[in-house]
Amino acid sequence: MPFRNLFIVTLCACLLILASFISAQEVVDRIAAVVGNQIILESELETQVQIYLAQSGVTNPTQEDFKRLKQDILEQMINDRLILVQAEKDTTIRVSPTEIENALEQHLDRLKSQFGSEEEFIKQLEKENLTLKDLKRRYKQEVRNQLLKDRLVQKRVAKVNASAKAVKDFYEMYKDSIPNQPQSVHLAHILLTVELSQSTLDSLKQRLENIRKEATSGADFAALAAKYSEDPTAKTGGDLGFFQKGELDPEFEKAAFGLKVGEISGVVQSQFGFHLIKLEEKKGDQIRARHILLIAKPSEKDLTEAKRRADSLYQAIQNGADFGELANKFSDDEESRVQNGDLGWFPVAQLEQVFQEALRDMKVGEYSPPVESRFGLHLFKLVEKKESRKISPETDWDTLKEMARRYKTNLEIQEWLKELRKTTYVEVKV
Repeated sequence: MPFRNLFIVTLCACLLILASFISAQEVVDRIAAVVGNQIILESELETQVQIYLAQSGVTNPTQEDFKRLKQDILEQMINDRLILVQAEKDTTIRVSPTEIENALEQHLDRLKSQFGSEEEFIKQLEKENLTLKDLKRRYKQEVRNQLLKDRLVQKRVAKVNASAKAVKDFYEMYKDSIPNQPQSVHLAHILLTVELSQSTLDSLKQRLENIRKEATSGADFAALAAKYSEDPTAKTGGDLGFFQKGELDPEFEKAAFGLKVGEISGVVQSQFGFHLIKLEEKKGDQIRARHILLIAKPSEKDLTEAKRRADSLYQAIQNGADFGELANKFSDDEESRVQNGDLGWFPVAQLEQVFQEALRDMKVGEYSPPVESRFGLHLFKLVEKKESRKISPETDWDTLKEMARRYKTNLEIQEWLKELRKTTYVEVKV
């Protein structure tokens, strides 16, 4: 997926993903509202309220404030369901399984990005007795619904635009409440991913071959999974439970569904690493399997080689080589590479900490030494920098135009929701 999509911290969406799953397990569900053929559960409402309180920093709201907040959030959720009901009726709107899977992976990537590493993310899931499969299964339908709603809204407001007069009127009306533009930077970068050498891959495969020999010689597969697997399911002997095609990694599924009950696969490579799979049961179009996972992580030698490449590029830049040409030739970020490494503008406060530290003392036009992150190694160029300032039509016309367009769009959607209320059954039960 494009690097830019992962670059900015998106904690709110991530909190929603994890917290709503946990709350749904903890709250005894009752129906809070009915909207057409959709229902809103009490657990969903409670989750949204708690997330709002956490984000706003409110710790002890008064009973009256809490009640009002709950009503406001329920109203927003009803509006959300109204749009979903309409999207389900619109036969011109379609989302493919591939689009759903890609969007789901993006959600999970944003969630993972809030942790120092994938290992820390997995550990947090373990604390909540969750697995990646749990999250994917739980949110596949919600992701599909969100795609439908987004497309219907886009279709509805596609022609909304803000004229010059509308922009000026918007600015005059709200100029005292429009927040200052934050300190921001225009960046370019060269990304070098840390590639696993063939010797590292061969070493992982050999380890699994040795484990397979133990398993086929009579050792208990579940015990081996508990001992060797680097997946959260290790604590349950690698048990993945029942699943059907389309829920897990395609290569993993291809191997698993090709096994006979009791059979152990050879080494299987997936996007997560290398697996051994044992088929336990078949039930209709579902199977139950155990697996042992060794995560494909770069070795110290792999990291050293990537650093050598990065240092070589940095030295070339210092000696006068053109940054854009090097980015176009060597960067592993496909989206920015075709733009000579250009990433565009970012509010400094929303950059990951490691990037903020790298840019702290840089001046416009300067280049950073190699910076290591979970994406790989970066060489940054600080193209431009803007300090925090009050927004104005003279310097921020495009920003104001987008604000005015969104304002006009919001008015359009509110009017549309009023129309939908008249034609859709809505019953509030709390």
